[in-house]
Amino acid sequence: MKKLILFLGIFLISLSSFGQLTISQSLTPTTGLKVGDTITVKYTLTKGQVIKNPRYLWFRYQYNNKALAYVSTTFNQGTSAQTFYTGWSNYKFTFNGGASDNDLDVQYGLTPWNYAVNADWNVGQLTVQRADASISGLIATQKYILKDQNTYSNIFKIDLATGTDTTGTNVGTIYGGGSSSITGVTGNTSQFKVKVLYPQGYTITDHNVQLMRLKTDGTIDWSQQPITQLPLDASGEALFTTQVKVGDSVGVFVGPAFQKSWMNNIITVSDAYKAFLGHSQTDISGTSNFFTYPTLEKRVGKVTNNSNPFGEGDSYALFAHVMGQDMTSVSMIPTSTSTSIRWQSGLLNQSWLDGTPTSKVLIDTPIKEVYAVFAWGGDLNWSHSSEPSAILAKITAGQYTNSVNNKAVNAIKSMSTAPMAYQTLAVEKATLGISSTLENGKVVLLQL
Repeated sequence: MKKLILFLGIFLISLSSFGQLTISQSLTPTTGLKVGDTITVKYTLTKGQVIKNPRYLWFRYQYNNKALAYVSTTFNQGTSAQTFYTGWSNYKFTFNGGASDNDLDVQYGLTPWNYAVNADWNVGQLTVQRADASISGLIATQKYILKDQNTYSNIFKIDLATGTDTTGTNVGTIYGGGSSSITGVTGNTSQFKVKVLYPQGYTITDHNVQLMRLKTDGTIDWSQQPITQLPLDASGEALFTTQVKVGDSVGVFVGPAFQKSWMNNIITVSDAYKAFLGHSQTDISGTSNFFTYPTLEKRVGKVTNNSNPFGEGDSYALFAHVMGQDMTSVSMIPTSTSTSIRWQSGLLNQSWLDGTPTSKVLIDTPIKEVYAVFAWGGDLNWSHSSEPSAILAKITAGQYTNSVNNKAVNAIKSMSTAPMAYQTLAVEKATLGISSTLENGKVVLLQL
């Protein structure tokens, strides 16, 4: 009798696998991994002994977003398949106790699905439909970046699944492959350096770099305090070693200075005259043509408090300021006593020159270096700001941060020793009571 019971048990177990479908995930490579490496996740559909032919397959999974940063999805069921990927950040699934957590189709049928807000987890969903053949084998391939984490245990799991055949009939049992873990990851300390481009002789140590939290659209969330901040050293660098991790996305902001005596030298007659020409010099059709980088220079030239675009009011405010008038009630011009200033900060890239500064950086390697720039409001001769021609030279040399199409990759993958201070032409010195004119593209100042 005991033998008969044993035989029946084995027979029933074998029958249970006849019609089974299994969706499993595999994470590769499994050895020699370090923080910042890219791993591959492959989803594979395996059929049991009794062949089932799903033409439609839907499943959801979850992964620990403190350990993995999503990069991309590629479907592998050929060109005759319809596919769809979507995901939700900061949710975690808890399986219903009425079935095993690996009974994917049963969990799918038990409602409501137990999703709860959880900052450490993300949810993804993959859907495939084929008309030419049954879905089988490799379903999809994804890429993830390993983030800085002390442990990588149970970081990935498929939770729900369903499928139908050509008639729309449910294919029945779908099992999961359990949770995936990774061990032996090295390099759990990120080194993130920010290098700022500034004129030689400029007191760059009066500034700091702030790493800011981001909104969902990738812009800085000014409602939140900085993640961390460090002063810039004499070479215009700030090195963050423990404050951020691989996989983090942060906003890089170069902070302005306040109450420094040298700030009284930022705005000069040259700046005022360039603002005047930027507003008044036009071609025959009336189109302004003085500025080389018009969007950027109009942003920098905007000093008045109103919301109007750069124009005559800004030119007047700068001119009146250098002529000794107090313009603090209508403008924000940097001086040693200013409590409000107009200030531009961003990453060194073509977007800055185009007048659309960006600040978002993805820390995708354990050792990461990015370049940043800044400009004082009204500093149109760039005497105390990152000068456009110096920026262009860096871009040409391949030393820039992020491309204009918002790819979150850095042009330089390793730490660079290239200097970020550049030499500028001497700033003019003049007394009040002057006449200025433009000759051969240069501002000429005549003392009266």
